[in-house]
Amino acid sequence: MMVPLEKKIQRLLNIKNEEEAKTKLKKLESNRTFTGEYYALHAFLAISDHFLPQGWLWCWRGLDKTPGDKQLLYIMDYINNELGREGFPTRFSTSIKNRVEQEKIPIEAAEREKTTILQGTMEIANQMHTISKGTTRLGVINHTLNYYPAYLGYASDYTWPISREMRAPGFNNNLKRFTADIVPFYDLFHFHFGKTLTLNHADLDVIKHQRKGMIMHHWGSEVRLLSTARKTNPYAKVKIEDEKMLKQNLAFLSGKIPHCIVADEEMYQYVKDYYQKVSIVPLMIDLQKYKPPEVSRPVQNRPLKIVHAPTSPEIKGTSHVVNAIDKLKSEYSFEFTLIQKMSHEQARQEYQKADLVIDQLHIGSYGLLAVESMAMGKPVICWISDYMKEKYPSDLPLISANPDSIENTLRNLLQHPEQLEEIGQKSRIYTEEHHDMIKNSQQILHIYEEELSANDLS
Repeated sequence: MMVPLEKKIQRLLNIKNEEEAKTKLKKLESNRTFTGEYYALHAFLAISDHFLPQGWLWCWRGLDKTPGDKQLLYIMDYINNELGREGFPTRFSTSIKNRVEQEKIPIEAAEREKTTILQGTMEIANQMHTISKGTTRLGVINHTLNYYPAYLGYASDYTWPISREMRAPGFNNNLKRFTADIVPFYDLFHFHFGKTLTLNHADLDVIKHQRKGMIMHHWGSEVRLLSTARKTNPYAKVKIEDEKMLKQNLAFLSGKIPHCIVADEEMYQYVKDYYQKVSIVPLMIDLQKYKPPEVSRPVQNRPLKIVHAPTSPEIKGTSHVVNAIDKLKSEYSFEFTLIQKMSHEQARQEYQKADLVIDQLHIGSYGLLAVESMAMGKPVICWISDYMKEKYPSDLPLISANPDSIENTLRNLLQHPEQLEEIGQKSRIYTEEHHDMIKNSQQILHIYEEELSANDLS
């Protein structure tokens, strides 16, 4: 009879349950005792939460400090066995093949033949997780690695918050060792936001040397050039004004990675002269998680609930939104909610209650907030530049407004709220057509297959 993985590790660590593990961890943390046991207990809790890759990462981090720790070696072997990673080269391994309690987990031949993808190392708008979810349903193994977790609370298979460590002397060498140990497990690396496995991108040569595929996915401020943006958008703003640095980064990354993905034509402007190939794949969401309310509330004869969620107030145009709201309060009765520092799930619940969502007023294109809100049948205000109006599908139902027009746009909607219901219905239909996770993951899967084939890696 097979012993469950959790039970094996409980025996190994001499603990009865998760609560005992948490108690021991709390004591170790209060005493700042970061021994092998500290990492082993974290690994056990990750496995208990069904995050096997995260358990592996905790073992790796511990073994990188204390390579001979028997508990961590055993746990890592258990996890590699569960994940079908036996036979891959690794620095860390025990000889536990003949141990009575180490049963071989039968891995189906079809499972062994699946393409394995690692995405990383920064989660942007929950897109890593959504791409992973969508492509996994289509038959690949797609894990995500996040070095920069934020208050939004997006899920990831591996999470390693490196912000406190990255300035430590020699930390990039830790990441180089990590690269050497994790690259063999994956066929293709799908990077995001200009970030890779190491701080200086030394991993890219390692990945290329091992004949693995690579793709870069660009999302915004890491490539958005103000001089280019202003040619098509008079209201453009950027987070990074150092164009020389942005161009150097683009030139370097495109010299190592031939193929990149962007979400729309606004982003295409900045990367088209650098990468050999650029694919456009729109933002995607799991439409089953974002649905219009089952019972709609008529907007006539009650105050409208208006919501604005500025993750970056300067770029979103929050000051213009707030000024317009303050002026209109004396004329109309409505509720206004500014959503900040909430988890993604908490924020989603607020969007669900809204009658109208205000997105961004400067970029000239729309982002995840607009997509999620439209999927819930919400009318959305967002600045769409004339350039992008020509590029987006003709059925785009967004209400366009910029810093100069936001007040009048809101006034019109407050005077004629009856138009919101139809816009909301069209919004849901639009997301079903253009932002469905499964449809768009098929495009991503095709890019994976193309890249693997081009490198003779399939």
